[in-house]
Amino acid sequence: MSGPFGDKPIPRPLLISVGVMLALVIGLVGVAKVSGYKLGLPPADAVAIDSRDVIFIDQPDGGVLVLEAGSREKIDVLAPGAYGFVRGAMRALAREHRGLERGEDAPFRLTAWNDGRVTLDDLTTQARIELKAYGPTNADAFARLLTIGKPAS
Repeated sequence: MSGPFGDKPIPRPLLISVGVMLALVIGLVGVAKVSGYKLGLPPADAVAIDSRDVIFIDQPDGGVLVLEAGSREKIDVLAPGAYGFVRGAMRALAREHRGLERGEDAPFRLTAWNDGRVTLDDLTTQARIELKAYGPTNADAFARLLTIGKPAS
């Protein structure tokens, strides 16, 4: 036995399919290269228009207390049963912090960008979450934390 097809030649339709797929990939890479599109990376000209360093603390009742990182002033309390995505995301990140032996006071940076994106940066692990990837409602739940308690400009 000399290969997956034994002594038989590789079927012609399979060779054609592989060739078409290869041409498609090369074509898409070429288009991305020419257009300057970079998958998964923020545009180089994106500018942060608002940001806030926050701390998320689990409460005994299942809610999440949101504090300003520097002053530790209360921004909001995410009630149990509400803002499930925010609470779930923060619990997942908190588990990672416990693995790194970081306390619950490790800050996160929420940032709104001029291209409409909202990101959450874990300042401990340097991980960045693009919140729009989880849908506009979930991104808006985080984005509202940028403005609560801040004077209107």
